[in-house]
Amino acid sequence: MTAAAERLHLSQPTVTQALNRLRRETGEELFIRVGRGIEPTRSATELYAKVGHIPGAVDAAVRAVSHFDPATTVETFRMALTDLGQTIFLPTLVPALTREAPHATLEVLNLDVDSASEDLAAGRIDLAVASTVLPGKLRSSVVRPDLYCCVARKGRFGSGSPTFEQLSQLPRVVARNTLGHTLVESLLPEPVEGSVYLPAFSAIPAIVSASDLIAFVPHAIIGAWSSLWDIETWPLPQGTFTALIRAHTASHPTSAANAWFTQWATTRMQRTA
Repeated sequence: MTAAAERLHLSQPTVTQALNRLRRETGEELFIRVGRGIEPTRSATELYAKVGHIPGAVDAAVRAVSHFDPATTVETFRMALTDLGQTIFLPTLVPALTREAPHATLEVLNLDVDSASEDLAAGRIDLAVASTVLPGKLRSSVVRPDLYCCVARKGRFGSGSPTFEQLSQLPRVVARNTLGHTLVESLLPEPVEGSVYLPAFSAIPAIVSASDLIAFVPHAIIGAWSSLWDIETWPLPQGTFTALIRAHTASHPTSAANAWFTQWATTRMQRTA
């Protein structure tokens, strides 16, 4: 209660009285005591899901009346990307943000699809980029389509061109967990013996170029990898293995700065397509 009061710039008795009024108004017990603190009940969580966005929306509306100037803002913007997304989009976004908002700070977090929706709704991140459709009431914009391909060390198959069926039966490198790249794996049989599991994509080209393992990755990353590693690729069937990369934001802007950054970053990423 003390921490909440400090965050709201109110006294603790004022916050306690407000909670008591809300409890009387709803007729529901909204918080229960746990140890030295309190926790929300199910009724409180359901109420917050319906009205929790209102303070942020009001703040954004009020702040939008005043002139928001990216050239002078000192805001910290936060976006969640996979390691592939960081490689593909940050070389464009960072220099552009430095030019247009030179005093702003950009904090990039590793994408976790299990928590991204909640983090967006709570304002902990401004933008999440994923090929997976995130749950919840979010706004989503398509950044680009991306065809997946198979990558292997150069000369792995001689002069031949393996079929998708042949490739799917070979030991492979699998990036999994909470990355949001689930399209190919959802259409493939279980990895065979000898496969390797990674928590991210960044080590894939080094592993593939030095072994007989293959991997299935978005084609957008191949240009960066090919300049550093001795690899070659084969496209997978279009349509079935084409993913839509989406930029996800909260259903309502949390501030004028948030509204500017999410629109600006989404547009910039779309231009890289």
